[in-house]
Amino acid sequence: MPRKNYKVLVVDDEAEFHRNIRVGLGGHYEFEGALDKNQMLDKLKASHFDLLLLDLKLDHTGVPGGLDLLAETHTRFPYLPIVVVTSEGEVETVMQAMELGASYYLQKGKSKFELWDKNIQSVLEKAELKKENNALKSQVRQFREKEQAQYPFIGESPKIMEVKQTLKIVAQRPNVTVLLTGETGVGKEVAARYLHRMGARQDKPFVGVNLSAIQKTLLESTLFGAHKGGYTGATHDIKGYFEQANGGILMLDEIGDIDANIQIKLLRFLETRLIRPIGSDKDIELDIQIVAATHRDLPKAVAEGAFREDLYQRLKVMVVDIPPLRNRKDDIPLIVEHQLNREGFSQNLITPEAFEKLMQYEWKGNVRELINTVNHMILRREILQSSYIRPECLPMEILQFDPNASTSLLSKVQENTSAPLHHNASLEPGNPLSHEEAKALIDLQAIERALAVKNGKKQDVAQMTGYGTSDNLRYKIKTLYQQFPHLFTDFGHIRSSYSRIVK
Repeated sequence: MPRKNYKVLVVDDEAEFHRNIRVGLGGHYEFEGALDKNQMLDKLKASHFDLLLLDLKLDHTGVPGGLDLLAETHTRFPYLPIVVVTSEGEVETVMQAMELGASYYLQKGKSKFELWDKNIQSVLEKAELKKENNALKSQVRQFREKEQAQYPFIGESPKIMEVKQTLKIVAQRPNVTVLLTGETGVGKEVAARYLHRMGARQDKPFVGVNLSAIQKTLLESTLFGAHKGGYTGATHDIKGYFEQANGGILMLDEIGDIDANIQIKLLRFLETRLIRPIGSDKDIELDIQIVAATHRDLPKAVAEGAFREDLYQRLKVMVVDIPPLRNRKDDIPLIVEHQLNREGFSQNLITPEAFEKLMQYEWKGNVRELINTVNHMILRREILQSSYIRPECLPMEILQFDPNASTSLLSKVQENTSAPLHHNASLEPGNPLSHEEAKALIDLQAIERALAVKNGKKQDVAQMTGYGTSDNLRYKIKTLYQQFPHLFTDFGHIRSSYSRIVK
């Protein structure tokens, strides 16, 4: 392979040394020279160099002056590798130079250019590797900052502070399986990403998968991968989410929705750390921390035979319950302020009357519903051409909510649901929602608001609502319509955007 032509600045007050170094190594390097400190600094400021070759007895100042110049140069140009030139037998000087930042040393009395070339190449290669590592660390840091901005774990209430402390401790045990529980919309993915940022795997991948958003026929290959020809239609190798997360964290959201076949394969992985892609005859060993999440009552599902007890026992090594927003209302102002700031506004945009309505509401859709509501209010303010977010900018279900009423439409929803109020025949008195209907209604309302906020841009809506891709979002809507067509009556944006699905 051709060698890289590195650029080297030679600093020495002897013209003969400049000639010797150019003749001995000139074919492999691009040299520039400097005879004193001032010339050296001028050249370093004006141009980029890959290496500095520095005589420690420059300007007849002796070794002490050379060491001082070395220390100063290393401080001013910390990423520039420096090779010092010494006289024979100056072992103590070499040791001092290395302590002050020199990468290596050459002895003038031993001008073996082949050996010099080998040592200089070694220094340059290490510098390149260090530069690449620094660049990679910078990218990781930027990604982490971006992720923290996109998935902030907002809250200072006692319940949330307890959850954060628990996650910080668990994060230092990177092989512990974690089960996040809580109602839909409480922020289980946010909690999982917080654990990732706090833990030993923070520099490794985080892969989040919404299991309920993937077609059941594709779930096995999507998770565990497949080889070309492994099943009908497999035209190429597929690298599953498990392999993509190797070394890091794999979050399996809606774990309660997977069928018996996937449950068995997940149990096998938790017991052996092995997976086998479809169509392969070999296992793959992976190093992954599993974070599962569910809004379902898994012990109840186990009792009903819908979920394997042995898998549940494997998942519940560490259970962290995320409290609903109605049980930590002190966090509402912080979440509202964050979302407004994210959209370029301040909390002063909301009138006290409108804010009081937000504080009184029960937030059955939790943090997700609150964020969608803030986006809705911002849009309504523009539509109404109002200077502030007033009560009329709020969604109808919040305006109509009466916290003092002994009986309301909301009480008609079963106790274990997490559905926001929405005008629909299924919510009329005498027609209580089932648990599944209530969950579907939350999902539909989130999609409806996102379609309004994102002007119908389906990929943006998929990202905003947590489905990842427009295909996953379309599949989710199709599935919900097949199961609960009666819930789609009042969702105009969904009906118009997905008219081929919603008839």
